[in-house]
Amino acid sequence: MLSTLLKASVSSPPLPISAVAFAHFNSPFITAYPWSSSGFGTKYTNPSTLPTGTGSGVAFSPDKSAIAVAHQSSPSITAYPWSGSGFGTKYTNPATLPVSGGLSVAFSSNGSTIAVGHENSPNITLYPWSSSGFGTKYNNPGSPPAGGVNGVAFSPASLILQLHTILHPSSQYILGPAQALVLDQ
Repeated sequence: MLSTLLKASVSSPPLPISAVAFAHFNSPFITAYPWSSSGFGTKYTNPSTLPTGTGSGVAFSPDKSAIAVAHQSSPSITAYPWSGSGFGTKYTNPATLPVSGGLSVAFSSNGSTIAVGHENSPNITLYPWSSSGFGTKYNNPGSPPAGGVNGVAFSPASLILQLHTILHPSSQYILGPAQALVLDQ
């Protein structure tokens, strides 16, 4: 009896939302498909509000509840809720926008931060992230990476931000609550 009660009280975790997304040059600038071991499914419907320019980077949040695309025109970053049905209604743009066209985007492994690499100094912009969308922009690092940031990745513990630029192929920053410190450039 007890094992039956225990089994009844344990719910199955939701199935993961398997999808693949691409940022690209032409409208709609972002495209997503269901993905399985047999390959592509039928393309998801485009978002109702499209990114404003050429897509150059795309990322899903770790819990698969959001998708973001870096793009060349202001606001340089656009994010949407994500579900098994595809794109939701666009989140509100960040209050403080990146200073130039977005080149890359990544969510921290715990989903609490979103990073945008862009063309002009400070070349990176980071925001707190929640189910409400973008928070208030974090302070810029004391020594920003040199050149446009073409790639952004967080370490699995979300304490180190790895950047790739043309001038400095690998720069690492330790992330604090409101600043970043250059480790290696």
